[in-house]
Amino acid sequence: MRVWQIATGEIGRDYSKVFFDYDVMIIGPGYPGDALETDYRKSTQVHHRKIHHFAHNPEPGDRVLMRFGREVLGVGQIPTGEENQYFFAKTKTFNIYGLDLHHCRRVIWAKQYDLGDLKDAYKQTTQMWAFTEVHVPEIVNKVRSIDASLFDRTLKRLPIINSDPYTEEELGVALFSAGISHKNIDDITRALQQADRLNSWYASKHCGRTPAEHEIVSHMILPVFLGLGWSHQQIAVEWKRVDMAFFKTTPTDRDNCVMILEAKSIGKPLGDVIDQAEKYVKKLRLKNVRYILTTDGNNLFVYEKKRRKWDRNPVGYLSISSLQKEYLLPENTNTIKTLVGLQPSTM
Repeated sequence: MRVWQIATGEIGRDYSKVFFDYDVMIIGPGYPGDALETDYRKSTQVHHRKIHHFAHNPEPGDRVLMRFGREVLGVGQIPTGEENQYFFAKTKTFNIYGLDLHHCRRVIWAKQYDLGDLKDAYKQTTQMWAFTEVHVPEIVNKVRSIDASLFDRTLKRLPIINSDPYTEEELGVALFSAGISHKNIDDITRALQQADRLNSWYASKHCGRTPAEHEIVSHMILPVFLGLGWSHQQIAVEWKRVDMAFFKTTPTDRDNCVMILEAKSIGKPLGDVIDQAEKYVKKLRLKNVRYILTTDGNNLFVYEKKRRKWDRNPVGYLSISSLQKEYLLPENTNTIKTLVGLQPSTM
């Protein structure tokens, strides 16, 4: 019996709930394709070679530690039979928080197991890959000694959601049904298409550079909000060190500020960005700010203040490159609800 460990995201992008709810473990990126059809070993990128490891090396009966950061959240076992096989999710079901986690394996997780000191097994570790075999003897021995009866149950069903992206026509119809005007729908659609094209270009060899946060704001994000009906007079860029500030009306002072946005470069982690934005709200005494937005250009997260505290679970989410009809995470978010909720008339 071998023992493995797998990570479940980062601050602000914790998808351990998907592991527990559906008896899976998933990793990415998925864009090179199925690891049974693509030789990831030839890649110069270490995380690609880890995907080959994930697809080919675990066996039935092996145990897995699920961790978030340096904390172990659970322990599981790879089942026997066909369910133990690696599979590549061909739909976008596991596009989570903008991460394409298409590489999958089934794992029976013992959610109620008391981890004891296993919970802190990685507290002193400085660096860990998303998926690796565990070789530390004391950890391996503890995991191997766990009662096998904890894993003696039927696998939970895999999720079923409509992860298809909206076509331009479908998006327009859905936005119109939600009360957005024809003109705004055209503006929103054009802005989203422009942002998607730019996102693809920035990621290509033809760009040759990583865009600065200011460029992401001006080229990708600002046009989307103009399309949603905000005027230039209601949006301030680089306002008192805030990347974007939104105002219910003029003058553009702190009492009229209702929403702020903090941006990072494409692909940068966004988990701690809300903390930075929250500090701005407090320091600038923006008592009427109800929403904080964070973005890396492709992904846009919406956080709401509830009972004078900022909820760390996003209430809205957009993936510019994948405007899906449903997402597993963030929960209770969808493209239409998010776009409608970001109109100035809702503030």
